[in-house]
Amino acid sequence: MQTTAGLSAPEAYLLMSLPGCVPSKALKLGFMGLVAQGILQLDIEDRAGLIRTRHIPHLRVAADLLTPLPPVAASYVKVVRGAEPQGLIKDVLAQCRREYGGNLLGVMRPCLGPALMARGLAEPYRRRILGVFSAHSFRRTPAGESEKIKLEGLMRDARSIPDYLDRDPAQAAALVAALGGAILLVEELRPHYRALGLALRDRDTGGYVDATSWDTGDHGGLFDFSGVDFSCFDSGAFDSFDAGFSDGGGGDGDSGSSGC
Repeated sequence: MQTTAGLSAPEAYLLMSLPGCVPSKALKLGFMGLVAQGILQLDIEDRAGLIRTRHIPHLRVAADLLTPLPPVAASYVKVVRGAEPQGLIKDVLAQCRREYGGNLLGVMRPCLGPALMARGLAEPYRRRILGVFSAHSFRRTPAGESEKIKLEGLMRDARSIPDYLDRDPAQAAALVAALGGAILLVEELRPHYRALGLALRDRDTGGYVDATSWDTGDHGGLFDFSGVDFSCFDSGAFDSFDAGFSDGGGGDGDSGSSGC
């Protein structure tokens, strides 16, 4: 089975979106990936209201965080740390705007774009907007085009993961491992995160049923499968996280597609 070049979720998203992208989506995917790896912690606070209970997400840096982190992960951790101790999503987004600029494009230009360039998957270029304005951006290299095609194929295969959760967890684990951190781009899997986290655990050892390592790119090398927890993003937690991101002004639909 083919595997990816070890891209994290936001790196994979940028590669597939070039030359246009939605910076807020790259941020959200990056935070999700770091939560799944235990680098960030997502807590949901229930607050009773007059009509219904509100579920308030808080994003914080894990207390036992190992350093140093690679540049992309370190950049994400920096903005989350700046929003502590409360870690409300709106405060995290405010820190993002301080770090990356009001339009959030800074997360692409000095952060994710260079990460793709270091792998030979993207190169800088200046593109014309409306035939008049010149803007700095990135484009895929031939190697990047090949990686994009590979990612698209693996994402299609990953959509069959729910079929394997009960009858063949090892095959589900193999599909997850092949896609790596980019698994978070497969939106059809989000209702199955908790089931995925449970199905991939070995009942005897508590580790994942597939003992191979997962190269997510977030640590610049092989990542132990047993450190990834999809169950932290059950449907309720993800919905609250997603709503908090939108309420904070970082919804994917708000930013449009911007040059990187």
